Parts: sequence; C-alpha cells; structure tokens
Amino acid sequence: MLSSTDPGLQAVFRQAAWLTDLPGTVPTGLQWQPYFRTGIYDGYFVLVHTRSSRETTRAGMVNSVAAFIPLAELPLVPDMRELADNLIESHYSEDCTPFVSGAQAAVAPASARHPLLLGIANALVSMKPRPVIHIGQEGFDDIMLDLLQVVPKQLRHEVLFSLSFSPEDTGASVAVAVPKEMASRHPQGQLLLPLNEPPSTGVAALLNMPEGRPLLDFGEVAAFDLHSANSLILLEQAFRLWESPSGAGDAIRLMRLLAAKSGDSHRASDVRKVALERLTSMPEQWTPADVLSMRNLPLERFGTNTLPASVEAWVRKRTDQAAKTEDDRHLFDQAVRSAAQQSWWNTRVHDGYASATNANSPDIGNLAWETIEKMPGSLEPVMAFFDAKGQLQALASSVPSVLSSSVADAVAQESAKLGAWQLCGVALAASRPAPQALSTILKLTPAKGSRRVAIKSALSRASPSECIVIAVREDIEEVTAIAADVVTGDPDLLRKFDWVSPVWFDILDKAVARSRNAATEVPDRLQRLQTLIQRGERSERIWGPLARAGLADLSQVANRADAWKLIPQALTAAVLGLTVKGWLAGVLDGTLSVGGLEEPLRSEARSVLKGDVSMATLAQKSTSLFVNVINELHPQNDYDCVALLDSLAHAPGYVLAPAPATALGKLIHDRNWKSAAARAAKHAHSRDDFLPLCRECLSSMAWWDSIPLGFRMGKPVRIPAVEAWQMFEATLAELYPHGPTDNEIWSRSGGKDELLSSEGNGVAQWHRCIKHVRAGRGPVAPDLLRTALRDFSGNLNLQILRDNCEIN
Repeated sequence: MLSSTDPGLQAVFRQAAWLTDLPGTVPTGLQWQPYFRTGIYDGYFVLVHTRSSRETTRAGMVNSVAAFIPLAELPLVPDMRELADNLIESHYSEDCTPFVSGAQAAVAPASARHPLLLGIANALVSMKPRPVIHIGQEGFDDIMLDLLQVVPKQLRHEVLFSLSFSPEDTGASVAVAVPKEMASRHPQGQLLLPLNEPPSTGVAALLNMPEGRPLLDFGEVAAFDLHSANSLILLEQAFRLWESPSGAGDAIRLMRLLAAKSGDSHRASDVRKVALERLTSMPEQWTPADVLSMRNLPLERFGTNTLPASVEAWVRKRTDQAAKTEDDRHLFDQAVRSAAQQSWWNTRVHDGYASATNANSPDIGNLAWETIEKMPGSLEPVMAFFDAKGQLQALASSVPSVLSSSVADAVAQESAKLGAWQLCGVALAASRPAPQALSTILKLTPAKGSRRVAIKSALSRASPSECIVIAVREDIEEVTAIAADVVTGDPDLLRKFDWVSPVWFDILDKAVARSRNAATEVPDRLQRLQTLIQRGERSERIWGPLARAGLADLSQVANRADAWKLIPQALTAAVLGLTVKGWLAGVLDGTLSVGGLEEPLRSEARSVLKGDVSMATLAQKSTSLFVNVINELHPQNDYDCVALLDSLAHAPGYVLAPAPATALGKLIHDRNWKSAAARAAKHAHSRDDFLPLCRECLSSMAWWDSIPLGFRMGKPVRIPAVEAWQMFEATLAELYPHGPTDNEIWSRSGGKDELLSSEGNGVAQWHRCIKHVRAGRGPVAPDLLRTALRDFSGNLNLQILRDNCEIN
C-alpha cells in the first residue's frame, strides 16, 4: 500500500515507488537486516528505510518509508540522523504527519576520525573505482549517516549508498553494504578498508575536520564550485598549486582550474589575478611544453592581455635558440595549424613565429624543416604559413643537407602548387642525385617564366663539372645557361671544351656574353677549326659562338679558303673581320705573308687597310712589308692612294721615312695617279718628310705643284711663258683676294684705279687685269712683281717668277 504525507506529491511518490522496492537480485532465503539507502529522483534527494514486511509471508515483500527532500533544500536540513530516526519510527506509527526537523542537530555525529569513516571519505576524494564495498551490514548505516551529516552541506547529494546483493544493483551508489554471503560476487579491489593514517587535506575537508579548514577556506575565497566530490579533488589540486607551486606547469594548471571552477566574486577575481601574475612573471622558466599546454587556457575570466603578449615574445625569443626539441616541433605544428581551442593562443603564437620569419631568422627555417620531417602531416600548414608571409624564400634557403625522398617529393608537389619553384628545386636536390632532381622537377612542368629558377634550384647541389655534363647530355636551354654561369665563374672549365657537341658552343656563347676573356681557355683552336671546315660545318649554332667569342680567326687555318662557302651569310662579316685582324697581326709579327689572300678575305683586307692607321705601322716596322702591301693590296687606285696619303699625314706623331716615301712616290709615278700626286704636293707644303715621295712623282704633278716643289728640291726650273703668266695670276689672286685695289697694289705699281672694273670677285678682276698688262695697258709686269715682292718677300712663287724672265 502506497501512502504520502503530502497529497500533492502522490504522483511523484507513485512514480518513484521502485526506489523503495527490494532489488530483484536478492537470492531466495538470504537473511538481511533493515537498512537505509539514498538516491536522487526528479530533483529530490530520497532517503529510504526498508525492512521485511510483517503483514505477509510472501517472499520479497518489504515495507519502506522514504523522505523526499528537494535538492535545493538538502543543505538546509540541520540533522540528517534525526530524519533517519523518524523514518524508522514511521514503520510503527499510524501518524502520517510530515517530518519537521529541528533548528540544529540533536545528536552530535560520531567521531570524524573513525577509521571506516575516514576510509569511505578517502575513497570519495580519490579516483578509485566506485562503489566502495563494505562487507556486512553492521555499522554501515551509521557510518553513512554520519558521513551524510558531516560532509559540506553542498555535497550531501553525493552521499548515495545502499544494501547490494549483486554488482548489477549498485546503481549510482558511492558505497554499498554487501551481505557476507554475497561478498565474492563483488570486485575485491573495491573493498572498504579502514584508514588508520592521518587523513589527507581532501579527506579532512570532506569530513569538516580542522585539518581541512584551509582547503575549504580557499574554496570559499575562490568561490570554487563544489557540486560533487570530484570537485573537492579539483579543489585540493588547486589548493596545492596555490600553496606550493613548482614551476610554470603548476601555474598553468592552477589557472586552468580557476578558469573552470572559481566563481565571479570580487575575492575570486583577485585569486585569478594573482595566479596570472605568477605565470607571467616567470617566462624564462617556460618550456615549449608549457606554452603548448596554454593552448586551451581560457583567459576571458582573467581580464588582462599580459599573458598573450608574453607568450608572443617568448615564442619569438625561443625561435632564435639553436637547440630544438620534440616539444618545439609540436608547438610550431600547432601554431601553423591554428589548432588550439583558444583564439588568443593561435593568434599570439602564430605572430611570434611570424616575427621571426619577417626578421629572416635562419632558425625559423630550421625549425620548420625539422617539423616537416618529423611530423609529415604538418607540411601543408607549414608551407601555407610561410607563403602567407611571403617568406617561402626563408624555407628554401634553410633546406637540410639531406632530405628523404618521400619528404622531398611531398614538398615538391606542394611547392609546385604554390608556384614556389626555388623551394621545389632545392628540396629535390637535397634528396637525390642532380640528374634525377632535374628529371623530377621537369615532370612538374613549371611555367616558362619559372623554368630557369626551378632547374637552377634542382641543380643547386651539382658540382660545376656535373652541371656541364648534364647540360651537354640534356641540351635544355636553361641547363645550358646554368652551365655557362659555371664556366663564367671558372673559365678553366673551358679546357674541357668538346668541339663535337653543339651544346658546348651554346655554353661558350653564353659565357662569352658575360666575360669575353673566357674564350681564351678553349683548346686546340686552329686544329679544331680546320676539322670543322673539313667536315663541311655550316651551322650558325657553331659559327655564331665562334665569331662572337673571337675564335673564328681563320688567318692561320690551312684550309681557310674552303670556309667562306660554309660560313652562314649573317656571320661572314664578323668572321672576315676577325680573320683580317689576325692576318694583319701575323703580317706585323712576320708569321704571315702579304700575298696569297683569297676572296673575300683580300677585299676585306683592303677595306681594313683603307681605314686604319696600320699602314703607318707597317711603314715604321718594315719597308719591305709596306712595299709589298702597296704593291699587292692597297692602294688599288688614285682615290685609295689619296686616302692613304691623308692617313699617313694625319697619323699622330708619325714621320714618313724616306724609304717607304720613295716607294710610294714611285707607285704614284708608275701608275700616273694625278690626284695622289697633287695630294702629296699639298702635304709637302707643310711636311718635309713628304718631299722624297714628291721627288719620285714630280712629273705627275701639275706645274703649279711641281714648279714650287722642284725649286725647293734645288732642281733647275724653267717655266714656259704661258704657265708663268698663269702662275703669276694665281699667286696675285691668292695674295690679294679682293682684287687689284687690295692694298693699293695696282696704283702703287703705276696703274690707275679709276680705269679698273669692279665686276666679279677678286679672281675675275685679276684675270682681266693680267690680260690688260700682257696687252700693254696698265702697269708693266716687272713693276707689279716688284710691288708684290715688297709685300710678300718670302713667297716662293714670286721668287720663282722673279728669277724667270718669261713675264717681262
């Protein structure tokens, strides 16, 4: 029969009736004594007392009386044992009035130092498996009721106990009494053992002993949440960390406990502030494991930004330390993944590493590679981190000397996606021989603009000789350029030049474009050029580099004449220029002769000799060479000879020696080059070194050149009358360019100016006047000559005319 002292709770009592039943696990015939048990149902703490039914003999029938206490009011009940006594009395009372507790406990609880009570409390505040098992019923209810009375009132709901007949009926109980007959069914490791040693702080606090008072006081100041016995375990941990901290790890654990369990009071806030200050005051003691453990540390309740700033500074400083541990790698991995629960940690640790990256610290690159190698899953986030900062170069410059092929391949694939071809190449270079690294990176098909960087990086570990071997074998433009760079740095490598390989010519071409002197190291030039001509080589790929390197001088190549039909037209001029230069040098040093030049070399030699001061050099060096050149090659006509005379006259500091001068004069005479003779006379007016030349070709000159020169040379001069008058007229026109009135020469010679015509220029006027003089009109010729001699006594022409009577 079910009855309730509060009709309004009849439905609740009816639904919870199962709590008052005897468990179905009770074996038939087993004797048991009346017992207490506790439980929680629908917001109520239920204390039940059960005894065998005296109204029936049917097995399993019991009478139970239960007290339902709202959980919120459970801490307010002053005396739980008084309530228990009331339940026992209710079995025999017909009065069903509700229980009303007194203002305070009527009977003091048993000693809190009872060994079994200490044992149960110890089990509750430890991590031992539950429930704790007490063999037999004797004394169990008293111990549990005492525990229910002495525990901190907010923990009463944790004191759940019962009589158990099987492990299956223990439910949520923290302690059970087991009939001796059923003891073997329960785990022996959970048997309740008396505690005969001094209680721990947690046990003392749970039993409200003086030794536990500091712990409870700390919990009160921190407003620690004690909703369960397990919370008391956490409180004890927090108290230990508060009272006796040992390093940064303890400070972090304390902050974590306070963040989760402390309250919102002002005093609790002060406790959290002190805990935070402890941690931020010891960054020099932090380890990577400590910082890593902060990643799930909530700071919202600490109200300050000092810890995040300290963490960022610590990470930056730690990065510069050479020795890296597994914790360092794990920390970096978590940072680049932004894997922490707390955003502040992700941001500040990330910024610390980013600061090291921006400062180009080599240690951040080393840490990154260690992380990639030891934690392969970190590859993508690590590279994304460096890429976001635009610092993949830092990663490329710190590649380890050796990488496993698996890591290198993964890095190469990811680098290719990011377009980081330098990183891609150096990673491959660190994991395999240079030819394989090149082959692998080409399979990744870098864009044309990136091929050079990619290939150069892949070959970064190759030796200079190996680079050249690979370039010759592969015939790839970018590899050839790299080989050319190598040769530029070490021109001695050109001594291995292979005249059969077109790639070697490409290398030469690029190397010479950087350093012209590199070509001097190419061996066996003359013999190899002869072989090229013999095999009929026509390729611009071959002749172009030779010409640009200055190696295409064929002047001393035996089969030179056969080359001109082989050399590409676009390169002919360059090869001819080099060959003529070489020929001229050979002529000067006596190793080559002047004659025997084939076309087009012969024409090119003439062209060079025309516009070069080399003729003066030849004349100075060897008269015979000079004579051979002028007879064989240059000059070839009157005009060329004029140019040659000008070049000799204008050669700085050059004086024409008598022997070459005589030879050149005879050439002009023999070929009757009038213009050359006239130009020689002109130069002889101011240069005596040209007189031997003029002596040989005097007969080829006009009278106005030959007469003065002959007079200077001391040769007898007889000027015919016609030439004498012409000479007189030309000399007067030159000396008096404004005509007969110039310096009054006409009137001073006995003429009358008013009879003169001013028509025409000075030359025309003199032409008319000389006609008048020869016709007997105006002054006589001797008077005009004497007046002019008075004005220009040193004039050679006037002197010659004075000594010649043809104009009298």
